[in-house]
Amino acid sequence: MIHVDFAWDGSASTISITDDGEGMDKTALRSAMRLGSRSPNDHRGDHDLGRFGLGLKTASFSQCRCVTVISKMKGGEEAVMRWDLDHLSEKDAWHVLLSTRDGAMEDRVGLKNLKSGTLVLLQELDRVAGVPNKDGAGDKESFMRQCEEVEEYLSLVFHRIIEARNGVQIFVNKNRIAPVDPFFVVEATQILQSHRLRDSNGAKVLVEPFVMPHESKVTDRSAREKAGDSRDWVARQGFYIYRQDRLLVAGSWLGFRGWRKDEHHKLARIRISITNQSDDLWQIDVTKRKAAPPEQFKEALRKIGETTRERAKRVYTFRGSRISPGSAFEMKFVWEQVVLHGQTTYRINREHPLVLAAKESGDAPSLERLLKLVEDRFPMHLIDPNPPDDGAAEGVAPASGDNLEVRKMLITAWHSLKNKGLDHPQIIPMLAAWEPFNAHPALVAQLHSNPPY
Repeated sequence: MIHVDFAWDGSASTISITDDGEGMDKTALRSAMRLGSRSPNDHRGDHDLGRFGLGLKTASFSQCRCVTVISKMKGGEEAVMRWDLDHLSEKDAWHVLLSTRDGAMEDRVGLKNLKSGTLVLLQELDRVAGVPNKDGAGDKESFMRQCEEVEEYLSLVFHRIIEARNGVQIFVNKNRIAPVDPFFVVEATQILQSHRLRDSNGAKVLVEPFVMPHESKVTDRSAREKAGDSRDWVARQGFYIYRQDRLLVAGSWLGFRGWRKDEHHKLARIRISITNQSDDLWQIDVTKRKAAPPEQFKEALRKIGETTRERAKRVYTFRGSRISPGSAFEMKFVWEQVVLHGQTTYRINREHPLVLAAKESGDAPSLERLLKLVEDRFPMHLIDPNPPDDGAAEGVAPASGDNLEVRKMLITAWHSLKNKGLDHPQIIPMLAAWEPFNAHPALVAQLHSNPPY
C-alpha cells in the first residue's frame, strides 16, 4: 500500500509518500540515500524496478530543496536521514543529515501507525506549481492541480502493477486510484498472434498486438469507461513498452518511417513486455520514461506493426469486422514465432493447455490429440503475409472438422486446468478464448452446461 499526499500550506506546503513495505534500518537507509548507490550492471531481482540508485534523490531534487526519509523495520527503531540543499550550499559539502527539519515529524503519523514502512517527505517545494515563490505568487488551486496530474500518471504507468492479483494499492490524498489500461479488452477486441522474442542477453521479450474495436462496437457502459474518450484514440495508437509491468513508452510508432498517428490506424496498439535485464539494449535512462528497441528487433517489430496497422485500418473502414473473438483471458495460440539473432523460426507453444496436459499424463490418447491439434492448426496466417481482406478468423479452420475429437481435446484441457485448482466457472471463459476451442463455441457451451466431473 502506498499513500501519496499533497498538503497545502502556502510556502510550507509538502508532498509525502508513505508505504507499508519492509522498511530499512540505518545501514540500508544510508545506502539508499547515497547518490548512485548501485551499478546499473548489478543483477537484480525479477520485480526490481530500480537500476541506477538515483531515482529517489534526483526525482526529489527536481521538486524540492529538502528531502527527508524516515524508515523502520518490524520491531526496529526509526532511521532518519535528510538531504538539504540549503545546508549543502552553506557548508559547501555533501553531508547527509541525521535529523528532520522543523515540522517533519508531524508528517510521520501514517508511518507511526504501521509496523514497518518508509516515509519520503519533500519540503521547500521550490519547483512545484502553485507553491508561493520569492515573489509571493502561488495558489492552492494550482498546487492541487499537480495532485490530479500525479494521480492520472500513476493510474496509467503502474496500471498492471495495481490490477495484478494482490496488486499494490495506491492512494492519492486518501483516494484509491483506479488503473487505466490502454488495452481495454471487450468482446469485439481482436487479440492477434503474440510473438516471443529473445534478445542478445538471452532475456525474453513478449510482443502482443491488439486491434481495438470500432467505437460503434463499444456499447456497454463499463466498457466505454475503460475505453475513454474516443477522440483521444488517435494519440493512443502505437507500441506500448513495459518493463517489469511498469509502462515506459505509451503509444509510439518508435520512429518507423512513414508511420504517423492518424485516424485510419487509431485502433492499433501493440504491447511489448521486457525484463529488467534488458535496460541497456532498450536504452532505458534514469528517468525510465523513454526506451528504444534494439536493432535486432526492428525488422520483426516493423512486420508486426504493419500487420496490426493494416488490420486496424480494415476495422476502421468496415466498422469492426472481427478477426478473432475477444476475451479478458490471454489467447493461447498453438504456434509461436521466435526471433533469435535475426533468424525467424516457429515452434509449438509449450504453454498451450493441451501440451501441458500431454506432458502431465504421458498417455497415447493425449499425444494423439496433440498431434491432431498440430495438424489442424497449421499457421497459414503466419506464412501468407497478405491474407484475404475478408475478415477471416485468425488461423485456419480445423482440417478434420471432427467435433468428437475437438470435444475430447476440450475435456482433456478442462481436466488439466481443474487439476491446477481452478473452478468450473473460471475454466469455461478461459477455454472459450483458446485455439482451437474458440472456433467451436457450441461445444464450449455444452461443456459449460455439463461439466465432466
